[in-house]
Amino acid sequence: MSADGFDLVAAAHPIPPGANVGGVNNYVPDPTSANFSTFCLLYENFVNKTIVGLYPRPTGALRKALNVNLNFFYEPIHDQCTQVFPYGRD
Repeated sequence: MSADGFDLVAAAHPIPPGANVGGVNNYVPDPTSANFSTFCLLYENFVNKTIVGLYPRPTGALRKALNVNLNFFYEPIHDQCTQVFPYGRD
């Protein structure tokens, strides 16, 4: 597994990141969001916003499991991005 080829997928489907705002079929691009050309920001936002938003203060076995799985998630992109540790290092 690796991040090789993401640029080809992004080039084939050039849809800017965004969301429906105020209802269905009202897609609004979000220029502050990451896309495949800013892949490391995409990784960082997923970890720091999505995962931390779902698990803001994990402890014990959950914290350890999250750190293990975040490390698995990072492995394919280790040569492209700097790893983030929202829950510290175990």
